[in-house]
Amino acid sequence: MRRVSIALAAGIALADASIVTLGLPSILVELDATVEGVALVLGVYTAVLAIALLPAAYLCRRYGDAPVGAAGFALFLAASLGCGASDSLGLLLALRGVQALGGAAGLVAAFALLDGGNPGAGRRMWVAASVFGIAVGPALGGALTQAFSWRAIFIAQAPIVLPALLVALQTARTEPMDAGYRETGDASSPLPWRPAVALALLSASLTAVVFLVVLLLVSGWSIEPLTAALAVSVLPVAAIASSRVPGDPMIRAVAGCLLVAGGIGCLALLPGASAWWTVVPQVLAGAGMGLALPALSGELIPERTRLDSARLLSIRHAGIAVALAALAPLISSNLTSTIDTAREQGAAAVLDARLPPENKIEIAPDLFGGLNTDDPRGELRSSIAEARAGLDPDEATELDRLGDRLDDVVTGAVRSAFRATFIVTAGLALLAALVLLSGALVPGAIRRPAVAVAVIAALAAVGGYGVAYANSTRETVQI
Repeated sequence: MRRVSIALAAGIALADASIVTLGLPSILVELDATVEGVALVLGVYTAVLAIALLPAAYLCRRYGDAPVGAAGFALFLAASLGCGASDSLGLLLALRGVQALGGAAGLVAAFALLDGGNPGAGRRMWVAASVFGIAVGPALGGALTQAFSWRAIFIAQAPIVLPALLVALQTARTEPMDAGYRETGDASSPLPWRPAVALALLSASLTAVVFLVVLLLVSGWSIEPLTAALAVSVLPVAAIASSRVPGDPMIRAVAGCLLVAGGIGCLALLPGASAWWTVVPQVLAGAGMGLALPALSGELIPERTRLDSARLLSIRHAGIAVALAALAPLISSNLTSTIDTAREQGAAAVLDARLPPENKIEIAPDLFGGLNTDDPRGELRSSIAEARAGLDPDEATELDRLGDRLDDVVTGAVRSAFRATFIVTAGLALLAALVLLSGALVPGAIRRPAVAVAVIAALAAVGGYGVAYANSTRETVQI
């Protein structure tokens, strides 16, 4: 039970890199933020965590794993409660940084307290926490946001971390020096650069399925957080299932990267504005995640000591932080451009509608005055509902037809805004596979059945989505 408590706390510290994702649209509106601002809610945590992990390993070596772990879990718990009570984006970002400092200390200590560097139950718990925490995060956060609010995401972390804090305090009293592990667990193993680069690239690419697709569903398409949470729940399920696949770690890593690339590539070709269209891409990406991350983390890249673990987690989170910093401005810029175009097409569609001229003049400003990049589909629906009041039945029916047409214009614009970022992140996963293959760690790896199956599955999925996209009806209005 002590190990389970530690593993759960480690899992939530890792999930925190993604658990708030489905709450970001609510944070964006409530705290009057921007896309770049809410991306920082994730980016600050991952960046500070990446930087703090190696110093945390030194502190564990110097003062003992249990005392540092207790301090880290306490800091993480307090900062989580503070995040839940934040009334401004600046305060939330500052507390996210503090939360990451505590998370870094807790994670390094958890690896040692679980004896994660040696085969056994502790190692299995550590792998489960380190691989699946980030995948489970969005679904868990979405459920909490729907049931309560985005603040519940942070408040709910306190009772999960508290048992680990108590276990670490008890261990610090009974084994204050952790001497045995300190003497044997300080040195780091050589770092193979190709798997390390591949891990960073793969982690960066996974921002597509733990951040971008969620932002698309909730903020872009105005889908309820619980519905989005159900849609993204296939990601951890697929990851857990594929993590049980045995075989050479090199082959699993390459196959996993290819599946992630294929899944994200499908997201660039979504034929319609439905959460169902994101399920197959997430199954592919989740399966690839479950294959590649365990193969890279602890097999191709050694993870025997606390320094190994800190270095490995730092590489993963640095990749995520860099991707968020690069992609958030791109999304914001694309959304601004495509929504401006949607406004123009929407105005033209209103002029084409079979409504009295005086109604067109009255309705047009109301329909597009509130259309913005925060929740364009939701704003459009609200404007249509307001404009419908007072119209006679025939005019209301015509307005409904116009609303359907405008909905297609807006959702198509949102899909177009995200397409470039999905292509970039798919390319990162493909590049990770190529980096691994370039090392020729396994002769003839490209001809192995597992890699061939991954290539076929990825190409078939992307091809199928390409055909569906080409045959889909995309509303365009001549201006």
